[in-house]
Amino acid sequence: MGVKEQMIGILRGGEARRIRFSFRGTSGDTISVDPSSFERVAVALQNRTINIVEGRFNTDIAMYSAQADVANNAAANTFYLGSNPRYSRIFNALVIHESVHASFDLVRSRLPWVDNEAAAYIAQAYYARNSGLDRMAFRLGSHPSTAYQIVTNMRANSTSDVDFFLDALRSTLRGDRLYSHYINNEFRGDG
Repeated sequence: MGVKEQMIGILRGGEARRIRFSFRGTSGDTISVDPSSFERVAVALQNRTINIVEGRFNTDIAMYSAQADVANNAAANTFYLGSNPRYSRIFNALVIHESVHASFDLVRSRLPWVDNEAAAYIAQAYYARNSGLDRMAFRLGSHPSTAYQIVTNMRANSTSDVDFFLDALRSTLRGDRLYSHYINNEFRGDG
């Protein structure tokens, strides 16, 4: 099985179909992710509306590029994969994370990048939890670990704790050098 078929399988799998959440974004809008978010991306992969480039990075990371970025040699509507072990729940959760960005792009969403990233991390943590991956699989204090706390509290309907951890996640995202060049900007999906 190729990576495209694998990604489509992840997006259509039971763990992804059980991801459903929403939260109030920093601009006051409701940010929502549900099974249709992942089905939309699976269809785009099937139809080659979204492409995949393997081996872009030497590390275990992935990236979705919504717009062409000449400076970083990135094409629009493309997933870039690193040297991730392709058959791990961590990889699958990372596919879910990047697919949230792709889904927002496909529906031409406009939202603060910090909320886009927060939604992606929450979906990643939901997938991890749904697949039986313990929170301790993520480095304590990391973005996925904080998002896992959000998921745990969402499932327990503990609104004040969700808000606390969501604020913490946004704060650490804003302070992360990896995101510093865009995290305070607006994401504008263009399909």
